[in-house]
Amino acid sequence: MGSKKGVVITVVVLIAITIASFMVWFDNPSNNEMTIVVTDFENHDAGIYERHKIVANAVEESFSEFLNEKISLDEYVRIAETSSSQNNALLMELAYSDAPQEWQETYINRIASLKSFESYIIETMVIANLINSDGEQEQIAEIMKNIEKLKEESVQYAEMANSSKP
Repeated sequence: MGSKKGVVITVVVLIAITIASFMVWFDNPSNNEMTIVVTDFENHDAGIYERHKIVANAVEESFSEFLNEKISLDEYVRIAETSSSQNNALLMELAYSDAPQEWQETYINRIASLKSFESYIIETMVIANLINSDGEQEQIAEIMKNIEKLKEESVQYAEMANSSKP
């Protein structure tokens, strides 16, 4: 075992390093804002569109499988939550891409499409839980109408985004 003097010196050095680290961090806080650098907005938008199609197909196919009792509620919810996370990542990527003025309308419509699709995912999870718990048929029918409306809205915004490209 080391001497008391050696242990004290080691503790003092560690405390000094810790204090110095905090002082540097407080004097020079890092910028925690997310930044995405995009130089080719056409390809960026096309990439977002294609990735969204993959996420949308996964959710729609899984929802159909749930309705046809091919997958369980837990499995569907897991797929829907993962898809929701991926959809939100696409939203963040668009929101932080700092699109120039000529791409603003396209990006705004693409964001609206993704937001509508996010609502669609949430509603499918709600109805899946209702179906699983033998909810009221009127309520289920109403939510199914809303699900279709949200899906159509998402498609319409995507079409508007595609048609407004510079």
